[in-house]
Amino acid sequence: MHVGIVGAGPAGVSAAVFLKRCGIEISVFEKESVGGLIANAWRVENVPIISPCSGEEIARSLKVSLNEFSINVLYEEVVEIFNRRVLTRSKEYLFDKIIVASGTLPRRILKFEVSSNVVYEYRHLPADIESLAVFGAGDAALDGALKAFENGVRSVHIFSRSGRIKAIKRLRDLAMNSPIVFHFSEPILDVIQGEKLILTTHKAVYEFDALLICIGRVPNVLFVKERTSDIYIVGDAHGSHRQMSIAIGQAIETAMNILGG
Repeated sequence: MHVGIVGAGPAGVSAAVFLKRCGIEISVFEKESVGGLIANAWRVENVPIISPCSGEEIARSLKVSLNEFSINVLYEEVVEIFNRRVLTRSKEYLFDKIIVASGTLPRRILKFEVSSNVVYEYRHLPADIESLAVFGAGDAALDGALKAFENGVRSVHIFSRSGRIKAIKRLRDLAMNSPIVFHFSEPILDVIQGEKLILTTHKAVYEFDALLICIGRVPNVLFVKERTSDIYIVGDAHGSHRQMSIAIGQAIETAMNILGG
């Protein structure tokens, strides 16, 4: 049996390692880097079996696991899945089973995408910025803001569409007790590129080196053209819980079902 796994985040790697240990041939597809979205995390501390650590540390551990079990990673973007086939931009592959662990895509604001300094993930930010605007007030927004401040970004501002923070209490308390500046009920209305990014709200005009947009994410499954019994969707691609432990559990349960079938 040959199983194709789309996505090398925690769910995809967990399924890959579980199946490879049981003698199943595995190919993992990853369009960017091992770890997926977890690599953006400032701190992961809600999984009791591991010590609190950064998302980058978890991504490194996932890569080590793939190497230890000699699991093949194909750094190609998957554009279509159909009839047990995985189609990338350069090739078509046939598998007995396919696990889709492709995570999520950001809710985009196309008119804000005026330069490469406007991003939806922390890992895509330029390395040398001194000021950062974050649009959103949920877990990802506060996590990104805290990570930026810890990494030496001098000025970090959070712009929220509402008058409250929607993140968990732990992140909210840490952010509120940091030098991060909050702009409640002050959504960003426009972004233009000057010497810096020029952000306009209904209250003022601001300049920043970069903008991180965190206004929600949706499952990344549009490339799955048919849903058959040989195709399994797991983790945040199945339903965005944004909990690594849930994604891993679903992936391992799916791997067990494949072995049992």
